[in-house]
Amino acid sequence: MITFLKKYWLTTIYVLIIFFLCFMNPTSLPKSPMRNFDKIVHVLLYLGLSGVVFFDSTNYLRFPISKIRIFLGSFLFPIALGGLIEILQNYFSKTRSGDWFDFFSDEIGAIIGWVIAMLINYYLLLKKRN
Repeated sequence: MITFLKKYWLTTIYVLIIFFLCFMNPTSLPKSPMRNFDKIVHVLLYLGLSGVVFFDSTNYLRFPISKIRIFLGSFLFPIALGGLIEILQNYFSKTRSGDWFDFFSDEIGAIIGWVIAMLINYYLLLKKRN
């Protein structure tokens, strides 16, 4: 566990920030500048999560990793976390509620992050070969 936390310390902090933001009282948040602004925030949060997991997994972009690790870390993990948070909000929060559109936004962010991670990993592979 300690080894995992040392390797994925940035991911751990980012996940804790996501939990904090997703469970804070919405009345303490500023008014949204536009309609459905929270969906954009969800996309960006999970795009960032995909990137942070990829960044930690590649040892700060020092070496490429397998496509399976990219899929599990930069795609599947953020989607699973987004689903878990929406379920927890729905059943265990008095101030928040689970929302399918939030989960869909999480998926979009994870997909974009996964694609970017694949492109960067391809670049790292090319760089390693040369």
